[in-house]
Amino acid sequence: METRLVFLLAALLATALLESKPVLPTLASEADHSVSGVFKTGKFHPIHSDVGTASSCSPPRSLLIVRPEEKGTCPVILFHHGTGCQNSWYTDVFKFMSSHGYIVVAPQSCLDLITRIMC
Repeated sequence: METRLVFLLAALLATALLESKPVLPTLASEADHSVSGVFKTGKFHPIHSDVGTASSCSPPRSLLIVRPEEKGTCPVILFHHGTGCQNSWYTDVFKFMSSHGYIVVAPQSCLDLITRIMC
């Protein structure tokens, strides 16, 4: 009984696979902005600044802040990479986000013992 059921299910699956036509991916052309437009730089001009630990009022670790140069109200992204590397390694990503009108605040984090010694 069990063998017949397995055979029946396998036959149904094979039939379904034969009847369905696969959809193959197509390459996007240069004019197809639905794909390539995602990676274009935005209309804002990003600037970045480092907030160090120069005074007792400073944060315990340095902050990297990237924001649009233009005046106005912008949403804030708190980017906590969690990898233990330098926050400055993501500067190009932050500039890209900021060019689309976001303020990116990236604290320097130390997650493991080795990174704590290096920070």
